[in-house]
Amino acid sequence: MAYTLPPLPYAYNALEPHIDARTMEIHHTKHHQAYINNVNAAIQGTDFEKLSVEELIRDLNKVPENIRTTVRNNGGGHANHSLFWTIMA
Repeated sequence: MAYTLPPLPYAYNALEPHIDARTMEIHHTKHHQAYINNVNAAIQGTDFEKLSVEELIRDLNKVPENIRTTVRNNGGGHANHSLFWTIMA
């Protein structure tokens, strides 16, 4: 399962004037997407591809040490941002 960028539950300009639309768009499509790209690349070709991101980061001790930091930082970043977008609604 390759992780994908979840759609925002609102328009990029929905949080203006507090957060402008361009900042939201960049943070969503570039920053969050980078987390997804990096974790997908780290687990490509492994059995970890079958797990949800929550399952993947729940037990990091099962993740090989050579990709553990990448999985923790980027899988965690993806999970955190996915939650972040929903609580900002």
